[in-house]
Amino acid sequence: MYHSIAASAAPRFARFVVRPADFAAQMDHLAVEGYQPITALDLARKRAACDRLARPVVLTFDDAFTDFETVVMPILQKHRFPATLYVPTAYAGRTASWLHDCNEDQRPILSWRALRDIVSAGIEVASHSHTHPQLDRIPLPLVRDEVRRSRQILENNLGVPIEGFAYPFGYWNRNVRFSVSAAGYSYACAVGELPVSVTADLLTLPRLTVAAGVDVDGFAQLVASSSTPAARLSSEMKRWAWRAMRRHIRSVGRDPQPIQDHGDAAGAAESDREVFLRASEQNSAHVAARADDNLLEEGRTSRPVSDRL
Repeated sequence: MYHSIAASAAPRFARFVVRPADFAAQMDHLAVEGYQPITALDLARKRAACDRLARPVVLTFDDAFTDFETVVMPILQKHRFPATLYVPTAYAGRTASWLHDCNEDQRPILSWRALRDIVSAGIEVASHSHTHPQLDRIPLPLVRDEVRRSRQILENNLGVPIEGFAYPFGYWNRNVRFSVSAAGYSYACAVGELPVSVTADLLTLPRLTVAAGVDVDGFAQLVASSSTPAARLSSEMKRWAWRAMRRHIRSVGRDPQPIQDHGDAAGAAESDREVFLRASEQNSAHVAARADDNLLEEGRTSRPVSDRL
């Protein structure tokens, strides 16, 4: 899992920004070592067939930063590698205002024109929600709106079916997972810091983060890792610990300002939604805690190891 491929970043966001030279070297490694990149949708549809590939790997990119078009695409095309790009639809053609707390709210997001070109080039484009909230900390009606609206907007603007979803920050719980399923998605990606196993749930597929500063040797170890019982247990324990901690920390990220691009009606709808978000903010922590209690009773998990942007 990648986010931005760029030469610079604010300190609080730097671990999510891989240098272009490092990314190019990582893709060279995949090509030389005989890895066979596929899209996340291919993995979800044909998991049994993928098991027959010698060295399958899925390259995913969250947030749809413009460097995907300018930096990533030429490197992928050099190797004829497919990939999957997850888009927070409210920000298309705008900037990443949810990264205000990281001083990265001016990092640009791909336009609809660029996204259409990317789809035409064979990249899978999928949903990353509408406004990139922490879905497990907002009221359920807004969760449903986030997952359904983003899919509809993507399909309307790109003219292709949208079957994939990636949870913003990697956060989900039972209600969020159910909402994603009910919205018609075929699969959804979390984080988990694990490779996908044959028994992995299609609606909470784990991923491995490629962080800044990972050299080729470190990358080689990452992609060659396996989902052992010990690794899964460790991931589960860290999720439980992080879940408990998040009840006591401030929610991060922010929604965009009301959208006026498409007339007053669209702007008004977004404004009403913002009012709803503000009005429900005080109840969000209680809603998340109640969902967590339900999950605890069922022995299920809902959070990844740490914030994933």
